[in-house]
Amino acid sequence: MGAEFQAVHTALVFLVIIIVIVWAFWPKNKDKFEHDANSIFEEDKKKNVKRSQQESDKDE
Repeated sequence: MGAEFQAVHTALVFLVIIIVIVWAFWPKNKDKFEHDANSIFEEDKKKNVKRSQQESDKDE
């Protein structure tokens, strides 16, 4: 395992990093990423609605 192996390994790792970066910023993926990012807030809103309904049921 000499310098040639290390050079090939470094090049492959660099290539994988570049591919991941390109995939992450590809315009086609933007809508999916935005939906996934906002889904956290949608779940939180649903939990808050359920919690407020439970509290109002307790008050009655």
